[in-house]
Amino acid sequence: MRLLVISPSWLPEFWHGGKVLAPPMCLPVLASLTPPGVNIHLVDENVETVNLAEPADLVAISCMTASAPRGYEIADHFRARGVPVVMGGMHPSALSQEAAEHADAVVIGEAENQWPRVFADFAAGRPQQLYRTEERPQLKDLPLPRRDLLCTHRYLTVNLVQTARGCPHACDFCSVSPIFGRRYRFRPIPEVIEEIRSLGSRWVGFPDDNIVASATRARELFEALLPLDLRWVGQGDLSMARDQELLKLMARSGCLAMFIGLESLSQDSLAAVNKRPNLGLDYERAVAAIHRQGIDIMGSFVFGLDPDQPGVFRQTVAFAERVKLSAAQFPILTPFPGTPVYDQLKNEGRITSSDWSLYNMRNVVYQPRNMTATELRHGRRYANRRFYSLPSIARRTLVRRAGRSKWLLRMAVNLSYRRVYRGGKITDSIPGERATVPAPARQSKRSTHTGSPSLPESRRTKLHPPRRRHTGA
Repeated sequence: MRLLVISPSWLPEFWHGGKVLAPPMCLPVLASLTPPGVNIHLVDENVETVNLAEPADLVAISCMTASAPRGYEIADHFRARGVPVVMGGMHPSALSQEAAEHADAVVIGEAENQWPRVFADFAAGRPQQLYRTEERPQLKDLPLPRRDLLCTHRYLTVNLVQTARGCPHACDFCSVSPIFGRRYRFRPIPEVIEEIRSLGSRWVGFPDDNIVASATRARELFEALLPLDLRWVGQGDLSMARDQELLKLMARSGCLAMFIGLESLSQDSLAAVNKRPNLGLDYERAVAAIHRQGIDIMGSFVFGLDPDQPGVFRQTVAFAERVKLSAAQFPILTPFPGTPVYDQLKNEGRITSSDWSLYNMRNVVYQPRNMTATELRHGRRYANRRFYSLPSIARRTLVRRAGRSKWLLRMAVNLSYRRVYRGGKITDSIPGERATVPAPARQSKRSTHTGSPSLPESRRTKLHPPRRRHTGA
């Protein structure tokens, strides 16, 4: 049997033929769950072209929201040839009936406890239209992802190892909790260590949405990493800064950098989207605490939250430069289906487009509350161009937090983002708008801005696109 597994591209103009940071792990994970004896071809459309004439007995397509239109197009081509198609991933899980119009079957949720049955049903010629299970898979005794089936030479690394899924925080704009649940599920640490050893490399990325969410579990994991002499990067929330002993252990275990969702400098904005881990934190002191341990920070801010006003862009970039974030992302709030923000904006009649290809965190697909869509779009563009200007890069990367190798890494990351955001490789739009690019206005002294938690109230080689908060198969 010939199985073709496809991850459609969601931002094709981003890559321009260069190397991509890392593969979508849904591909090697799904291959590892497939019974032996099957001829499997994995296609990541970010690094290779899908051959619509390729012989196949079954096509499996995993979609994000922005890649869904391309995924549907691919599915329609294969079904027109008589090849059955099964779809899954974040978007089909949220809008299963829509996906079912383009597929013979749709898998809702995670693959581990569903794919063997789905595959057996297709092999027997009797697939169901929808596959759903209320029981989330336990992350133990999992087969190792089939990285050998990837075009490994097209990625900077394929060494991604997931150690847990789920998140209890349930931020309103985030897809993680609706898809993966609000309870953490952990892989046994010995199995995580076994997978890391199988990579044969000292460089590892942990795509867990919040690797430090459980301090007890994080300590156990970091202690187990100590003998491996690794260099690793991960993701977590800013509350890790409260635990200096945990930060020291992170650094000793080989942590080079953390991706942290800072989201907003405004307490009102954080509260509006239920970003509880950041509430009440002094951002500048928290960032400094992490930097003291030699751990770099890539911060992510969301523009367009309801309390945001036009001055938010200059204020946010000034903060990111002042605390010397090694890199930053400035996505626009995007109402992904299945999230509370989507339900809110839809109920308020503020969603202006249902063209899913625009749902890539760089387009304005809703009506902001305290600024125009044009102001939001141009403010984000200003933030990227200012933050990745050469003077800004120099100020932020020439700091004494590490040796020459980390300085070179910081510079490579920043220059790559600069090529993307200042070289015209990323375009954005507002549905129906033809626009020029004015600079964002400075905050009016009479406007009601709540200020930064760090101040008194009176005062993606090619990198990945801005991260939508989720991981997994």
